[in-house]
Amino acid sequence: MPHSSDIAPYTDHDVRPVLDRLVHDRDFIDAVGRLRMKGWYSVLKPLVRPRIRRALQRHAAQIHSIREFQEAVEPALARIMQKTTETFTVSGLDQLDPKRAYLFLSNHRDIAMDPAFVNWALYNGGFDTVRIAIGDNLVKRAFVGDLMRLNKSFIVKRNVSGPREMLKTYSNLSNYVRMSIDEGQSVWMAHREGRAKDGIDRTDPAILKMLAMAGKSRDESFQAALTNLHLVPVSISYEFDPCAGFKARELSITERDGSYIKEPGEDVKSIAAGIMGWKGRVHLHFGAAMTALPDDATALASRIDHEIIMGQRVFDTGRLANTMLLGEPTEAELLPDVTQRFQRLVNNTPKAYRQKLLEIYANPLRQLTLHQEREL
Repeated sequence: MPHSSDIAPYTDHDVRPVLDRLVHDRDFIDAVGRLRMKGWYSVLKPLVRPRIRRALQRHAAQIHSIREFQEAVEPALARIMQKTTETFTVSGLDQLDPKRAYLFLSNHRDIAMDPAFVNWALYNGGFDTVRIAIGDNLVKRAFVGDLMRLNKSFIVKRNVSGPREMLKTYSNLSNYVRMSIDEGQSVWMAHREGRAKDGIDRTDPAILKMLAMAGKSRDESFQAALTNLHLVPVSISYEFDPCAGFKARELSITERDGSYIKEPGEDVKSIAAGIMGWKGRVHLHFGAAMTALPDDATALASRIDHEIIMGQRVFDTGRLANTMLLGEPTEAELLPDVTQRFQRLVNNTPKAYRQKLLEIYANPLRQLTLHQEREL
């Protein structure tokens, strides 16, 4: 297979030199400072930066493997979940075998927290953590790439030009995913490129065709190649999306101007907001491993869509948004604390972006209603 070291996660052998590099990376230290101290950091930076570096060095000195890195991160993730979620619930994991590797194909709401919640559920359910597919647009800052690859992330190259280079890139990626599954290592991947910023979940058939490329050298059909990846649809649902305001702005500007140009550092800003912002209730559903797959990418994409949408949980924020869009009165049985928080969110969103904000929250409910009607 093509060489994959330029996209693969770090190994245990890489851990010490990467950590030594990180604790001396000023961008990383500043990011930690801003995360912990918010606006105060810019004032106290000269005083606290050396202290942050020493604290990071103490923690890093105990880490010598990828597993130890993830175990060191686990308490921090637990604290973040405690501060930013009301509840985190999981369903469907009992249908899966901890000894088998799966390709978890997931809807995509948040850059960092979608795979973090998947890993948390798997880790606490007795499963190994996953290798995580991330776009190369997220690793433009060196410390972000280092942290993600220490967390078993592998790089999906985007904006590849030329048919020959595209074929090589996608073949390499397909082979890497297949190799991971064959080695007994599960993989998490979004079912489309980028987040579904409008809340509408549609699997991209091109991703399924890319995943099947690894089967060509084995003389496998599309159906056989995808079957051997042990596909599991995953649905993640957030009561509150910390990045919904950013998404509403981007969607509104795109609709108005025909395009949207990201500002420098916008992805990192979204990552931080997604990690530290209030999420309320979060539900993660693992579907059953898919069998009897169709031998057609479009048909398989439709089936995955149905499984993902039917696995979602609709919260009161979605019901509220839908009634607001329809101009209907609020349902009396909705949770008062959620109603008040959501109303504040809407009021604090610029009027030009409110329609898109409400659509972001209402669309998962509308999708679910349509798919429930199909089953009747």
